[in-house]
Amino acid sequence: MPFLAGIDCGTSFTKTVVLFAENRQPRVVGKGRTRSGVKVDEAATAALQEALTQAGVERNRLDYIAATGFGRYGVSFRDIQVTEITTAARGAHFAVPQSRAILDIGGQCTRAIGITETGRVKVFKSNDKCAAGSGMFIQRAAKYLEVALDDVGELSLRATHPQPISSVCAVLAESEIINHVSAGITVQDILRGIHESLADRAGALLKRVEMKDELTLIGGVARQAGIARALEDRLKVKVNIPQDCDFVCALGAALLGLKRLASLSATDAVAREYAN
Repeated sequence: MPFLAGIDCGTSFTKTVVLFAENRQPRVVGKGRTRSGVKVDEAATAALQEALTQAGVERNRLDYIAATGFGRYGVSFRDIQVTEITTAARGAHFAVPQSRAILDIGGQCTRAIGITETGRVKVFKSNDKCAAGSGMFIQRAAKYLEVALDDVGELSLRATHPQPISSVCAVLAESEIINHVSAGITVQDILRGIHESLADRAGALLKRVEMKDELTLIGGVARQAGIARALEDRLKVKVNIPQDCDFVCALGAALLGLKRLASLSATDAVAREYAN
């Protein structure tokens, strides 16, 4: 019964999941997170060690390591690398089996993914604009508005008159925020306006992957209650948010690593049979 690790090297954070495959029922036994940076290998090592410590597992007990995310090629100790699209699909399907449309709002870009009933990718679309369509814009806005990023979601829910951010360029969008502040618009209304603008842009992507009446929201931004409310209000859909939503791609990487390991084991078994 193997232990596997999935490492998601994101633009803002590096997340790791340690999976234990017991009787074909994999379960997460440890998670780790650290800030990403130019030293991808170091960040991946730190996140992995945190997950191993939580799991109470020594590193030499890991049977397979799968890496995903923008920095996946920088993980020198990986056994395999997988794209974020594939790992998002597999992880979301495992966490929310009825998922057919997935929205991943990351630090650098936003992705809409349509999947089959088995978790395979059918189609995906990514935003082709700048940071105004991604989670990084929320971080920059929070910094300018002098609010903690962890407070953004709840503040957004308190809005009474949301102010839309119409610019698709992050620089111009920041100018809009400055104008709103100068006009005396509350922080709550500005933040809700940002969430609604992100929801509108995400809606355009989701239409292209044939979203129906619900979607599964993953990624770090999914931890902000305001974005979920904005998506429900603007798109008129049910929004499912998995537990540990920001670890979904790391989970998907570990699950795909398990599948790859099983395939290798089967190949080895056949080779031994022919050798005998």
